[in-house]
Amino acid sequence: MKEKISNFTFTLFLFISIYFIFKNNQEVSNIIITGTNLFFTKVFVSLFPMFIINDLLIALNIPYYFYIIFNNLFSKLLKTSGIVCYVFIMSLISGTPSQAYILKSLVADKLISNEEANHYLYFTYFSNPLFLLLMLSAIFPTPIVLKIILIHYLSNLIIALIKRKSAPPITNKEITIKTTNIGTALTKSITKSMSTLLMILGTIVFYMLLTYIVTNILPLNAPLKTMTAGFFEITRGLNLLSTVNLTSKIKEIIAISIISFGGLSINTQIKGILEETSINYIYFLKGRIMQTIISVLLIIII
Repeated sequence: MKEKISNFTFTLFLFISIYFIFKNNQEVSNIIITGTNLFFTKVFVSLFPMFIINDLLIALNIPYYFYIIFNNLFSKLLKTSGIVCYVFIMSLISGTPSQAYILKSLVADKLISNEEANHYLYFTYFSNPLFLLLMLSAIFPTPIVLKIILIHYLSNLIIALIKRKSAPPITNKEITIKTTNIGTALTKSITKSMSTLLMILGTIVFYMLLTYIVTNILPLNAPLKTMTAGFFEITRGLNLLSTVNLTSKIKEIIAISIISFGGLSINTQIKGILEETSINYIYFLKGRIMQTIISVLLIIII
């Protein structure tokens, strides 16, 4: 019975959306164009080269060297393999959802186990620092911008320390140098990364469109509209936050909540990348809930 009610409600929403799209055709077209422009000017230019570089670095055995150099430190500090340092650095440079792509590649090459990848999903979520700097600078003065970015990154480390007791056994590895045809690796990487990026494009446009429909159908005040938009998609939520009349502290709490959870758009992208693997998206979701709570507490205290 509950399933029938749920299906009926969702079907009704879809028909209302169709009506809304036809009624506001020009606005909807602008949203789709905006989402596409956002993808090509911000997302594609940062993720595509990093996806290629990651695949080539793995083909050249670079994660092995991270394992050799950092394993003692990370095994003592976080109860993880030294390869997590590689995930940290690459994810931090390129921003989410690159960590899912990287973990998927590492598991496919048997450099880490599925259990390790699940564990790393808790604390390897980093929004692109340049993206955060650009978006937050339109809302806050520089000291607050830097504080929010620092808390966003620090909360990952706190989660890693909290979860260290439940860390899975580190995969034992015989460090060997494998011979790889770079030309073949490049071709495979381009094909794989373009497929992933196409999924990301569709997800961004879909959630920007969904955000526009929901926030215009429901009678929401400005703060609720901002939080609803942020729940669906980070960029739209932060853009609206710059226009609402709230105290700076409340804006800080809303901003860090939006960034820490990642929005349904990011969550869907992560889930899509991990499809057809044994890596479980639910660990990423649990991590974002933990990160949101920790980040809000930190922003209130500091």
